[in-house]
Amino acid sequence: MKKLVIKTDVMTAEQMESFKTLSPELDCVFVEEYGSETLPRDADAVIGNFPADALAECPKLEWLQLLSSGADAYTKTALPEKLVITTSTGAFGSGIAEYMVAMLVNMMKKVPAYFDNQRRGVWRSEGLVTSPSGKRVLIVGTGNLGSEFAKRIKPFGAQVVGLRRRSGAVPENFDEMHTLADLPEELAKADVIALCLPGTDETRHLMDKEMLLKCKKGAYLMNVGRGNVIPTEALLDEAVTGHFAGIWLDVCETEPLPDGHPLFSVPNILITPHITGGYYLDSTVNTIYDICCTNARAWLSGSGEYRNTLDRRSGYCK
Repeated sequence: MKKLVIKTDVMTAEQMESFKTLSPELDCVFVEEYGSETLPRDADAVIGNFPADALAECPKLEWLQLLSSGADAYTKTALPEKLVITTSTGAFGSGIAEYMVAMLVNMMKKVPAYFDNQRRGVWRSEGLVTSPSGKRVLIVGTGNLGSEFAKRIKPFGAQVVGLRRRSGAVPENFDEMHTLADLPEELAKADVIALCLPGTDETRHLMDKEMLLKCKKGAYLMNVGRGNVIPTEALLDEAVTGHFAGIWLDVCETEPLPDGHPLFSVPNILITPHITGGYYLDSTVNTIYDICCTNARAWLSGSGEYRNTLDRRSGYCK
């Protein structure tokens, strides 16, 4: 018998139960909590983001399916080379991209200021606003998330520019495509900067104070990838935050951001608690389920035909 450990609460009860039908030689164990003490040491495969140090204590482990697209916590722990790690990349892009459009338009139309006025009981115009139409939108990281945002912002009349690791053809919904080597030059031209990067050694603190001040004055900045792409200290610098018309963060370098943290009080920063990539959409849950099923079959059959296999050296999927 092969033992498959599945973390509950993401997929529906019916979806989780369906794994039992994949093979009569499969023993499915459902676990409600993450933790070293809840993970059976004789697991052959795991679906769920259990602590990496706990996974390292499972000598039989052959396959790990993450319920997230981010995998940085699993690239530095000494997990066996034979272990196949797959991610849920592709499940979250649509939902996150919708938040990105909503938050960008909210900033451009000064909606937060009007809500503040309402709370204070003030009836007052906040003056001129702007639009995505005609703006140069720079998407840094053009994987599933960046591509989904491009698809949604392009119909507003934006000029969509992408940055990625390697050069290549310009994909649909992009007007231009460059490499990360062109980041400083492109930041200086962009009206909107959308950071959609994973957490890797190369991306950590990529957008430091010096790089942030290379951005076009009055641009809008959004970070929905990994919080450590921007050091917190830079965001607390008035010279940096005053450089932008608006900043939205769904991710922070420290999460959860402690109650009362000074970042909450920076005037032109909007913060959401890393919720855009959550399991709140049916389509997200269903896509995760489909990915898990495909990869479970690949594991059981030994075909090796996995979706979203993690390259632990680069931090990206192969």
